[in-house]
Amino acid sequence: MTFLKQGIITTIISLVFFQVNAQTPLSLSDAVQLGLDKNFDIRIESKNVEVNTNNNTWGQAGRYPTIQIGVTQGNNRRDVQNPASFLQGATISNNLNPTVSLNWVLFDGMRANITKSRLEKLQAESEGNAAVIVQNAIEAIILGYFRAVYEKERIEVLRTTLTVSRDKYDYVLLKKDLGSAVTTDVLLDEGNYLTDSINFLNQELIYRNAVRDLNFLLAVSDVEQDYIFTDSLRYLVDDFNFDELQNRMMSNNANLKKEYITQAIMKDNISLAKADLYPRLDMGISYSYDKSRVDISNTTLAGPDRDPVANARTTNMGINFSLTYNLFNGGRVKRAIKNSIVQYDIENLRVEQLKQSLNLDLAAAIDLYNNRILLKGIASRRKESAELNLELSLEKFKTGTINSFDYRQVQNQYLLAAVQDLEATFNLIDSNAAILRLTGGIIDIIE
Repeated sequence: MTFLKQGIITTIISLVFFQVNAQTPLSLSDAVQLGLDKNFDIRIESKNVEVNTNNNTWGQAGRYPTIQIGVTQGNNRRDVQNPASFLQGATISNNLNPTVSLNWVLFDGMRANITKSRLEKLQAESEGNAAVIVQNAIEAIILGYFRAVYEKERIEVLRTTLTVSRDKYDYVLLKKDLGSAVTTDVLLDEGNYLTDSINFLNQELIYRNAVRDLNFLLAVSDVEQDYIFTDSLRYLVDDFNFDELQNRMMSNNANLKKEYITQAIMKDNISLAKADLYPRLDMGISYSYDKSRVDISNTTLAGPDRDPVANARTTNMGINFSLTYNLFNGGRVKRAIKNSIVQYDIENLRVEQLKQSLNLDLAAAIDLYNNRILLKGIASRRKESAELNLELSLEKFKTGTINSFDYRQVQNQYLLAAVQDLEATFNLIDSNAAILRLTGGIIDIIE
């Protein structure tokens, strides 16, 4: 073995078998809770809920009057040089005019009540959107968590394979030193060992990327944060009944519940459009007080002596009622009502379309889940056989019953079987999460 080869092997051993990173224990429930608290999509949608909650008031709906207060202060200087005017010279005037006005819509076709009902539904719709975001986030976190666990388990499978390759390579080196192995045997096992090392190092990269993706879902600022995953790849086989799940889905599916709310909003839009068919009665109350001061000390005026400063006060109070009724505006009201009815019909079609789509998705999800149960059983049995065959073949290789080529094939079969078993387990978890999300039970996983 050359010095370069020895350096490569030493580097591989140091990277593969002595890699230690700072890790934090993390369970699935902890990951979900962390995601619910910090996930960006959830936090953004919660702000939208806050906006719609703030808008859901009688004041926003127009039930209450509007009150305005204002103050006007004016200053004016007028210089008259006109022989025809009885007042000559400069006049300075100042005035202060505070006002208060109240405007109240007493009746407009129950628009305020309809608007308040619509605002409540808009709040419920935003909460429905938030529920969809939360359920999707929970599903993504669950799959992201188990994806990282899956990639970690693949590392351990590859580590086992690599350990066997290393031991086999050391064994053939010893045989060569003793004169019972040729150079071709050494080169073959060295190539296998290096290939397994490459696969292991690539899998380490895949695992780190999976953890980074999980950290993004959890909104962890340190994307390089690594974990000790306390929950392993596991699954519970459920005997799903389509009719039972369908009933649960029609009652609890977050997307369907949100669509029902949108349907109700469209119905309120019809009532809002019809409100324009009724007259509108407004009441206005106003109060104003005007105080003015006029300085005429710099003017000339024939006649008796006069006060150089004149003060005036004026008070105005009033209450007014206004009744308006739209007799004709080119048919805009009728068209708005008709369009609202059409939009409501469209929403009804969307609800029915979503129901049919959900039924299709549920049937496909259950079928896929049942198929993956069978595949998991086959994969587990295949792994057990491949693991036993690997142990027996190692003894045969050491006794010379099989050669390196045959043993390598057995080793590859074990690697493939072990990885497929892990993948089958992850696929079952994925299918189960999809069914729970469709039926509105994804949150039950963390309870």
